[in-house]
Amino acid sequence: MIDHVHSHPIGAPVEDTGRKRRGLSVHIARFLLLYALLRPIALLPYGFQLAVGRALGRFAHAVAKRPRRVVRCNLVACFPELSQAEIATLERRHFESLGMSAIEMMFAWWGSQRRLRERVAFMGLEHYEAARAEGHSVIFLAAHFTTMELCGIALTMNVPDVYGVYRRYVNNPLADTVARDGRMRAAGGLIERDDVVRMVRVLRDGKSLWFASDQLVRPDKRSVIAPFFGLPCLVHSGVCELARLTGARVLPVLSYRLDDGTYTVEIGPPITDFPSDDRVADLTRVMAVVEAHARRDPAQYMWVWRRFGRLPDGYPDIYRR
Repeated sequence: MIDHVHSHPIGAPVEDTGRKRRGLSVHIARFLLLYALLRPIALLPYGFQLAVGRALGRFAHAVAKRPRRVVRCNLVACFPELSQAEIATLERRHFESLGMSAIEMMFAWWGSQRRLRERVAFMGLEHYEAARAEGHSVIFLAAHFTTMELCGIALTMNVPDVYGVYRRYVNNPLADTVARDGRMRAAGGLIERDDVVRMVRVLRDGKSLWFASDQLVRPDKRSVIAPFFGLPCLVHSGVCELARLTGARVLPVLSYRLDDGTYTVEIGPPITDFPSDDRVADLTRVMAVVEAHARRDPAQYMWVWRRFGRLPDGYPDIYRR
């Protein structure tokens, strides 16, 4: 019995280390394969690129059973008025949009800046210019639409000194390096999502911050429960705290893919009286803006995440089998 207790801790770290190394090797190998397949596509005519993206999305829909189930759960819960056939069509269109987003990401990272600028039209830049003229820094409050990567990079090409908040690829340092290089084409810098001190410093220096807070929310003291499509979901209050600490104006920035392969980036006016003393009310307004935009073409919102997960006990679990 004593031998068993002593031998297990000695062997476990070696096994865990080997498993981590194998896992890292798999992540890197997958990325290298994806890079080899997608990198040349960024040089081709853009219509052909998007056609490849749609094909990738249809393939993913056929083989990715678990993500497909998450998407279906989200769509059924958010659009109860749709028939089963309509849900199935929207599900397929969403996977096509996901496939196009992978191609758009490659194009944004490696394609010609001139070609990228030509494809993205901006609306509402006067709201940014007015906030800067009044001496305020700006938080561009984005949301996770499938066009987010391409349009976020295009934004940094049109607005100076924009710093992006991002989530590092911990399990794949090679992919993280490539992604950082691509996102840094015109950005002022990148800030990891937990580095609040640097975010505050950037805003107090008069720079702008690109910030998306509608996904991957951890249930902690900085998160609240607010409605989204009539359902309770966790929303992070970081944007409220950043605005409170720095006096920055919060401008919604939402992107949209048009049928002709061009894009619009819509910058809204500053959210009024933000932040208030009521975080739930503030974030309810934020999610209402995101919902209104998502309803324009639901296939373009990122339904592949468990957006309504991680809720405390007592709330419905739409993902339960």
